[in-house]
Amino acid sequence: MTRFLLGGLMLLLLLTGQLRGAAPAAPAPLRAAKAAASGVPPELSALSVQRTSQRRIDSLRALVAAHHTLDTIKIDYMTRLAWEIQQRDVRAGLPVLKEALRLAQQLNYRDYKAETMLDVADGYILVGDYEEAKHWLQRSEAEFTRIHNIGGQIRCVGRFAKIAAQQGQYATALSYYFRVSPRYDYGDTRRFYTSLQIQIGNVYRQIGELAIAEEYLQHALEVSLRYDYPDRLNLIYGELGEVRRQQRRWEEARQFYRQSMVISKKLNLAPEILRMEINLAEMDEQQGGYEAALARARPALPQAMRVLPLAVPRVLVLLARSSLRLSRPDSAVQFARQGLQVARAIRVPEGIRDAHEVLARAYAAQGRYAQAYQAQQLFMATRDSLSGAEVSRRTIALQYRNKLRQQKAKIQLLTQRTKLQEQERQLARLRQQWQVAVLVGVGLLLALLAVGGVWQYRRRQTAREAALRTSLAADLHDDVGSLLTQISLQSTMLREGLYPPEQQRGHLDHMAETSRMAARQMSDVVWGIDARNDSFISVLDRMRDHAHQVLPPAGLELDFFADPALLTVAVPLSTRQALYLIYKEALHNAVKHAQATLVTVRLQLLGRQLQLEVLDDGRGGPLPVRPAGQGLRNMQARAAAAAGTVSYDSLEQGFRVLARLPLG
Repeated sequence: MTRFLLGGLMLLLLLTGQLRGAAPAAPAPLRAAKAAASGVPPELSALSVQRTSQRRIDSLRALVAAHHTLDTIKIDYMTRLAWEIQQRDVRAGLPVLKEALRLAQQLNYRDYKAETMLDVADGYILVGDYEEAKHWLQRSEAEFTRIHNIGGQIRCVGRFAKIAAQQGQYATALSYYFRVSPRYDYGDTRRFYTSLQIQIGNVYRQIGELAIAEEYLQHALEVSLRYDYPDRLNLIYGELGEVRRQQRRWEEARQFYRQSMVISKKLNLAPEILRMEINLAEMDEQQGGYEAALARARPALPQAMRVLPLAVPRVLVLLARSSLRLSRPDSAVQFARQGLQVARAIRVPEGIRDAHEVLARAYAAQGRYAQAYQAQQLFMATRDSLSGAEVSRRTIALQYRNKLRQQKAKIQLLTQRTKLQEQERQLARLRQQWQVAVLVGVGLLLALLAVGGVWQYRRRQTAREAALRTSLAADLHDDVGSLLTQISLQSTMLREGLYPPEQQRGHLDHMAETSRMAARQMSDVVWGIDARNDSFISVLDRMRDHAHQVLPPAGLELDFFADPALLTVAVPLSTRQALYLIYKEALHNAVKHAQATLVTVRLQLLGRQLQLEVLDDGRGGPLPVRPAGQGLRNMQARAAAAAGTVSYDSLEQGFRVLARLPLG
């Protein structure tokens, strides 16, 4: 009775299309896709595909539980179940695949072992665990080689190339693709060779060679339409949409994306539908449709976390950019921070760069200029580190243009008569040697570029550190060293009893004042090199504090004005140090020599220069120049060190110091 019920259930599933064949065959869920219904609306959702797949998951689980015999049918059920689960959650499908692999190994079915290992590798590629994916690919390729399965070997080569391309190693990816001979573009291996053509088009698109990319994609499109490969057509349309988007042909791109989504809906491919939805959202943002971009991206985010983990940083940064464009900096900061965290976790440098860029602009919109400056610095550092990759991509494109011509020539040569076969074999040997030489040359060029970039960076870093140490040593020597020397001399004279008792208290007071002055000078030096004081607000606070410390005790009033445009300006370290020390020296001279009642301070932004004017209303005449690095010479040295200038004028009533310093 139980067997009768199970047989009836299997027959019902076969009639309704839920069971995709019970005969022993390699796990390939897409084989039944051609029978899917047509007439699907253009606007589709990956979430709807996931919901409809739950019924198939439940049915397959029932079949697995009911089938107690360990045979190929049970393994096929499990691999199909794992594929359906992966449409909802990539990571959740891996344990089911590994259980299917364990059963295949127990039965020693090599074809099932190889196919299941390849499925496991695909799962790890989707979550970005490339080392684990390579491990399973190597095992799968070895099994396919043992059973002489050419199609399986081609697929393994394509997966290795895909990993290299996702890691930005385009030369390695292309070298994998070109290992496969064009003679496999026929018969049982044609489908797998077509997949390689699509992937080659993807690589050329990413390095900016759109004409070459479209040539490969159009060839794959013709083959897929002629031989009815729907599970290739959705990939081709998606890539053609990306090409059109880079060409800013928006309507054509949107049409290709929708065609890809329609086919993916028929094939029950939630990840591919989701990928197209993300592309459409990015295109909406590029065209200024920020509300539409948010409407698409918000529901895509939780789905991406389950089925497209590597796309999560893209979605979060897209949400952050669109929110910022709609004047919602708080939301932009929240999304950008999440994107930064995810990008760091899965090691996506482009996501890290884009998240820092959005954070810098969002913080600035919130008025958090110190955090905006820090985010901007991190963005620039990440962008510079990725610039070498852009150079590499362009180099690869130039090297492989000739490769494309040779690939076409190879296809033509293989279709000639038998009498040309020997010549073709000789050309193939020469071509292989040329490929090796090109790869070695590209590798050496990339290594030289990397070494040169590191050397230049280290040289600049060493020069900056040396300049900072020299400046710090000079400040400590000039400002603090002389004060410490005075303290040392006076303490020695007091210890030796060289002062009369009635004068000792006065000298002790003088030593205490000198010690406080040395502490203030040391505080100024430390403040000048602290990176937290890069904002101009910090500089203004320090300048006002110092003025109120020195002017009122001397009976002088202060008139202090700063241009509001300076509040959003970041002040470089060298400029900050020079500005503050020149300002201190000018106030000191006004207190000591001017015999004035009012000191006027003006700070203005002139283009990319900062102008400081200190004016007193005391007696005119030249500013005294004192030894030991003091006075005007000291101010001029400070300005010169920061690539600026200092001038002074003796007026009829008062004295003016004018300094101009660069801001970058």
